[in-house]
Amino acid sequence: MSWLKQLLLNGLYKKTIKSNALSKKRSDSKVLRTVSIILDHRMAVDISHFNKMGKALNIPKSNIRVLTYCQSDSKLETTNTALKYTGKDITKWGVMNDFLNEFCSRKTDVLINYFDKNDINLNYVSAKTDHQISVGLKTVDHTLNDLIIDVDPKEIDVFISECLKYLKIFFNVKK
Repeated sequence: MSWLKQLLLNGLYKKTIKSNALSKKRSDSKVLRTVSIILDHRMAVDISHFNKMGKALNIPKSNIRVLTYCQSDSKLETTNTALKYTGKDITKWGVMNDFLNEFCSRKTDVLINYFDKNDINLNYVSAKTDHQISVGLKTVDHTLNDLIIDVDPKEIDVFISECLKYLKIFFNVKK
């Protein structure tokens, strides 16, 4: 990524985070219906973990969306998720392709940011996603997430367990 694109996207990201903080609207709904996940391909996490989490929260598989970020086009073919993108899908002016726009504009109750690096392509998409609450790891920009879970990123089962514990508190989850 060119330094100019990096600089411009970082500025847009900070502006988006600031406007999100000022206009943060919390829904009165305490029912958890949808979960969206932004996943970094470099984490090598199987999406079945998130499907199990959805099952534990009584969320239909169709209401769980996983978007995977790949650093290069060559990684796109090896990724086993339907929704995937690269940095080329975002212009230096922050304009996203139709696919990313659709993902970001569809309201979700919980956004899980499962990445451990402050990559502008991950942070920007996360900041642009319409969500009620966001959950992520300690190693990324703290302004990005409402709930920060301090676990080793390689310990996906521990992350999911902690995530479930808090989400059951925040939302009415029927057992």
